[in-house]
Amino acid sequence: LYSISILGAGMEMFEKILVPLDGSALAQAILPYVMIVAKGFDSRVVLFHVAETAFDLEAPEQKTYADETMERMRPLAENYLAGVADEFRREGIEVETKVVKGRAAAQILEHAEQENVGLIAMSTHGRSGLTRLVMGSGIDKILRACEQPVLLVRPRDEGASGEAAGRLSKIVVPLDGSDAAEAALPFAEELAKVLGLEIILIQVLGVETTVQFGPALPDSWRVPSDVLQRLDVVASGYLTGLAKQLKERGLTVQWEVLRGAPGPRIVEFAKDTPDCLVAMTTHGRSGFRRWVMGSVADEVVRHTGEPVLIIRPQRSR
Repeated sequence: LYSISILGAGMEMFEKILVPLDGSALAQAILPYVMIVAKGFDSRVVLFHVAETAFDLEAPEQKTYADETMERMRPLAENYLAGVADEFRREGIEVETKVVKGRAAAQILEHAEQENVGLIAMSTHGRSGLTRLVMGSGIDKILRACEQPVLLVRPRDEGASGEAAGRLSKIVVPLDGSDAAEAALPFAEELAKVLGLEIILIQVLGVETTVQFGPALPDSWRVPSDVLQRLDVVASGYLTGLAKQLKERGLTVQWEVLRGAPGPRIVEFAKDTPDCLVAMTTHGRSGFRRWVMGSVADEVVRHTGEPVLIIRPQRSR
């Protein structure tokens, strides 16, 4: 069973939060959740704008033009971030702003490392440099390279202003029995303690298994009902043990065993659990083998509309 002896535990876990913004209302959909976390953990928030350029910065003539364009854009970006920062200051949150030029993913990673950021928080939609950050190559670079957890949210309505207040009352933690998946638990515990959230542990049992017969296409087979029943007993015992640990530390915990394809069942469960945050890791086993870099977390982020906290297992010690 898991241990909470992790890097940055307690109130220092999210001491500094990096929030990339591109000036769009969609990118600002993350802000209500950043405010919730920042208030609870007394975090310092860094509002971060990357002015991207399509020019080759290695070519002297193009670099000169890019620098001139950046100098014209910088005051606009700084004024925009200053306005957002005022909203945080009115809530009593310490905030700073920073405008840089370059490639969005590279600059986010560099700043997060240099400034000892505890959390990167951003929307899955935006414009310019953030347009494809989550579902494209940019977010892959961030999730593969950074040690920090990443808080993502997909705006429910792409035409919305992003100003609706976020609310959190529960944190859903999908597990699969592996140590890698359990790396999300220490973060879930600290968030639950500080923000007063109920923890819901879930495990999804696949009802089908895929068998590869030589070079032929793989075939899917229904898992026999008696096997599913035995797996259900094992999963129930596993979740009961984890829930007992958390309850002994004063937390409110529920657990549930689900059946079906992992991605869709997690999405469905999150949609049926209002005001929740989903906390999951980038690796697991069985149905979760390709979390984030593959289909499961990608599907959760794309379709829940709830905030999703992505954690790399190697942060667990």
